[in-house]
Amino acid sequence: MNKENWDDIRYSLAVSRYGSLNAAASALGVTHATVLRRVAAFEERNSCLVFQKSSSGYAVLSGAGAIISAMENVEDAILSLERTIVGANRSPAGQVRIASTDSLSQLVLPQILNAISSQYPSLELTLLSSNSHHDLTRLTADIAVRPSIKLGEGLVGERAGELTFGIYSDGVSNRKWLKLDGALSSSLPAQWLADHVKTDEMTNGADSFLVLQQMAASGIGKTFLPSFVGDRDSRLHRLTIGDPKIAVPLWVATLEEIAQTPRFALVQRALAERIKQALAS
Repeated sequence: MNKENWDDIRYSLAVSRYGSLNAAASALGVTHATVLRRVAAFEERNSCLVFQKSSSGYAVLSGAGAIISAMENVEDAILSLERTIVGANRSPAGQVRIASTDSLSQLVLPQILNAISSQYPSLELTLLSSNSHHDLTRLTADIAVRPSIKLGEGLVGERAGELTFGIYSDGVSNRKWLKLDGALSSSLPAQWLADHVKTDEMTNGADSFLVLQQMAASGIGKTFLPSFVGDRDSRLHRLTIGDPKIAVPLWVATLEEIAQTPRFALVQRALAERIKQALAS
């Protein structure tokens, strides 16, 4: 299979998963026009229609389910091959992509990555900042630094300590709670809010702890923040009354299939050691 045929398949699969050209383009990091061209190329090359196009988006035609399933089988095979090839690279040099949250990426990891780069100059480190989880099985990143109760299936990793949370405000009493939206809505602090705080006790929200930090400092409301974020901000006051003292394990994880690749093993170990030191200080 040549690269163009594979691109046509993976772009079509993205449209089937996200339901629109724009959403698929955003997920793939390409333009709307590129996705449209790839989907059209697949349908034309194979003389078939896969999608029902409408103003509300793209839906898989009722008779095209088997085509999508076959595409997914091709994708699984290609990704498995790519992971095997990556895992077979025994060189301690090369690119390592590290995915983490925006707060860790801005406040903790830059100095750590700089120290690792200085110690191992043959490594090329890339930091991917997003509160949405990267799917490592699709090789969108090599290592994830994430708070999680447990690791997902197929992942192996080392605990780099705990991510503790506190409640912060500008010091004015009786502030309403800020909502934890988007990717933060599945976090332990968000679950606690859902269980203990009434809707009328909440106000605006955000999908980033760094944005919530600024909102709280501006007097919009009180919020949960990772301790390493809130404790550093002299504008914020940490509230002790009613604090449930939430803590989540912080993992440095990678795919089991590539965990023994020298450059990934080296960076994973160095990250875990240095993050432990940074969070303890």
